[in-house]
Amino acid sequence: MDIEKFYAKCFQGNVLEAIDYLKSFENNSEDILELERKYIHRFVTQDEVLKFDSEDPWIQEVLKCYYKYYISVLTNNEVQESEKQLTISLAKTLMINEGTDLDEIETKLESIFREKGYFFLGGRTTPYRGPYIWKTTNKEDFLVELPCGNQKLTVFFISEFLMLSWLHFATFGRHHAGGWAKEEGIYYVNTDNKEIDTQSADFQVWFLKHEAQHLSDYAKYPNLEGAGLEYRAKLVELIYYPDTFKKLETFINQSKNDKSLAHPYAAFLIIKGLSNVFFGEEFVGDLEKWRAYDSSSISKEALNLFMENDQALCGENYETGVD
Repeated sequence: MDIEKFYAKCFQGNVLEAIDYLKSFENNSEDILELERKYIHRFVTQDEVLKFDSEDPWIQEVLKCYYKYYISVLTNNEVQESEKQLTISLAKTLMINEGTDLDEIETKLESIFREKGYFFLGGRTTPYRGPYIWKTTNKEDFLVELPCGNQKLTVFFISEFLMLSWLHFATFGRHHAGGWAKEEGIYYVNTDNKEIDTQSADFQVWFLKHEAQHLSDYAKYPNLEGAGLEYRAKLVELIYYPDTFKKLETFINQSKNDKSLAHPYAAFLIIKGLSNVFFGEEFVGDLEKWRAYDSSSISKEALNLFMENDQALCGENYETGVD
């Protein structure tokens, strides 16, 4: 069994399919059986005893509203109806009109959490809603090399989380957003509350270059969204990451031909584009076949895909930046 394939299905927002994948294997270890039990309690029988990193009853009630929403959307319920129920439950918690817009509700939540000593970032981590709620923020400035020049940026190191949106919930903390880019800089998620090794490949490439590319694209291509942004940032990872095949394996596992899922669709497009270059095929998902090629040649072709995309975006009309 490939455990990362299991988590990739969670990453794609299909937890029930992920559970079926776990069940399809015989003679699983006790760790895998325990993982299966945890997922069943959370998403099937829905009788998990949820834990909170706050004793505040109001905070706990808000978190419960989002947990219920996560379970709903991750078990294939209609997203629009799930968001309607989330709006109603949060409005009741805030004791405001149930017809209040969800964005307006999250603005109110941000204000209350700030009064309670927390930062709150609402909105959507495509394709679902789900806030990031944390307590501590520190910042540092960097100069980052990218394919089309250098990018200056400020990194906000954030820690002591109450919530890390839906992906963290879907994977029991195994995966989550590593950070995000805003106009004021980029945010680095420090879930371990420890000193960060800013010279590591993961920080320098997976996080810093990925998010710096977003920041650059926000300025250069202000209409670019979703999969288009992720396609370019993930190509930057492949261009610079020292272990090319590790990054390829990640993208292969993440891949899904679904335009509504920005990260999986961007990964799919990268593997599709490189598969055409190296194999003349639509999609090659066998990592061993890729090992027949030198890693530097793969990075070089990733750069070519990036520059081709850059030229396409320089045209007058674009929406996503990807086909």
